[in-house]
Amino acid sequence: MNHLANQVTLLQLAAAQLALSLKETEQPFDDLSKLFIEIVEGFNEIETLLSSGQSSDIKQVQSLHCLTQDRVKNAIIDFQFYDRMTQRLNHILGNIQDAINSFSNSDKNDDKHWESIFSNIEKSYTMREEKLLYESIRSGVGFDQAVKDLVSQTFNNDPSVTDIELF
Repeated sequence: MNHLANQVTLLQLAAAQLALSLKETEQPFDDLSKLFIEIVEGFNEIETLLSSGQSSDIKQVQSLHCLTQDRVKNAIIDFQFYDRMTQRLNHILGNIQDAINSFSNSDKNDDKHWESIFSNIEKSYTMREEKLLYESIRSGVGFDQAVKDLVSQTFNNDPSVTDIELF
């Protein structure tokens, strides 16, 4: 691969990561907003029951407590998007820095230099989506198709299945 094609590949990787990060954070952010409203409402209901001065139905308070507790747990799981986004943005920054360095060091345009850059990028990826984007773009699929394929594959899964990825 020539110097220019390698630089384009680096930039495509960065752009694909950004596009995926933006897409991936939409739904969790919306879900979190709704969850926090529901959590506040649950606590308000519990407080109303407890402060009413009447002998509240303990089962009703326990039920509200369990429901609110489940919502808090779901909110914590949904916050995973922030960790994923931060990790991906750090990878993008590294890719762009590599591209800048390669632009400014035209004497380092040999194949070994580029293989080292791409090898380091590949090793830095820990999330399945990053690895799939990397493989697609390196194989020549291109930015638009790589993102489209991954978004289709990732976001068309059953939303009721919680996919927790620890990294």
